[in-house]
Amino acid sequence: MTEDVRGLLADAFSLYRDSPRAAGLLREALEHLEQPLRVGITGAAGTGKSTLAAALGDWPTRALRDLALIDDPAPGTLTDATVRLFRHLEPDELAAALPTPRSAFARQTAVDTVLVLARADEMGAGRIDALLTAKQLARRAWREDPLCSGSQGVIAVAGQLAYGAHAFDDDEFELLAAFAAVPREELERYLISVDSFTDPAFPGPVSVDTRRSLVSRFGLFGVRLALTLIRTGSDSQMKLSAELVRRSGLGELRDTIAGCFAARADALKARTAVIRLETVLQAEPRPHGDRLAARVERFAATAHDFRELRLIADIRGGRTALTGEPAEEAVQLLGAQGTAPEERLGLAPDADPREVYAAGIDAVRRWRHEAERPDRPPAERAAAHVVVRSAEGLLALFA
Repeated sequence: MTEDVRGLLADAFSLYRDSPRAAGLLREALEHLEQPLRVGITGAAGTGKSTLAAALGDWPTRALRDLALIDDPAPGTLTDATVRLFRHLEPDELAAALPTPRSAFARQTAVDTVLVLARADEMGAGRIDALLTAKQLARRAWREDPLCSGSQGVIAVAGQLAYGAHAFDDDEFELLAAFAAVPREELERYLISVDSFTDPAFPGPVSVDTRRSLVSRFGLFGVRLALTLIRTGSDSQMKLSAELVRRSGLGELRDTIAGCFAARADALKARTAVIRLETVLQAEPRPHGDRLAARVERFAATAHDFRELRLIADIRGGRTALTGEPAEEAVQLLGAQGTAPEERLGLAPDADPREVYAAGIDAVRRWRHEAERPDRPPAERAAAHVVVRSAEGLLALFA
């Protein structure tokens, strides 16, 4: 795919070599093919973009180490994917913030966005079940709201909690553990608000400044949740940190970025380059430019990565008839947990090639059967055909 796009850009460059502006845009796109995938973190003021970017960036994982996170990229910045933050998932807010793809290719391959219901810990005035409520709202929006259906996921995240939980130290754990040891009924009235938590009458010798520091790092919701978790078994700094991060939603967001973006870096960078090429063709029409446009159409028609990503989103968003184990197998074969053959087939990383091939043959046979069943609706058979194509692609590696 990258070589095809490199050829397209080279031919376009020849066509526009007398236009400094167009040539510069094409050169930037060509050079970007060799650079890390760029993921923009965007959203309105107050949604916590910088905090979330810091939480993702300060949590180094193998899956995300080769991509560049760009906090609030300036207009015109070349980005390949977007994590878009919202305070609410109201239709008006979504409609105003979600851009309409400007070309047919961009619409056909619109697999580059994850939506985040940000500051999820503030849901319902920060009740202890705030994160659960936020996750339910996010899942419902992804399944039911047409404005969310084109995204690779709608995920509720408490960025401040994630950032604080990942970085907090033994001293802070000891402090929280001491608070948790105070009888619940005695402490409860000091956890109603930030003002009450920093009230000088707070029980114990901990200073107001220390309590203010804690609540600024974790939020009041984070403090409440930490005390609950300590009382119910998170009895070490490491256990508490892991549980807070897990509940913050950051792990789900990280996995989605890894599976849908990082694992498809070459395809998404190729998409970015082709959209840049389309922009140039539309802005400065040239004789024979229609030949390049036709090649873009052929590229879009044959790019299977984008079909896989769209179908993964449709299955996970509940927009197909596939459910249960068939749905789980389909998204795995489509590459949602990784695009290596072993990952697609659910095998160990060091599986014998003969085992991989045999599992691939088995997958092709099963999904061909699903694709040809006359009792299935056309949409379901079409989805099965995409899975078959993915499984056949695995076998092609052994040719």
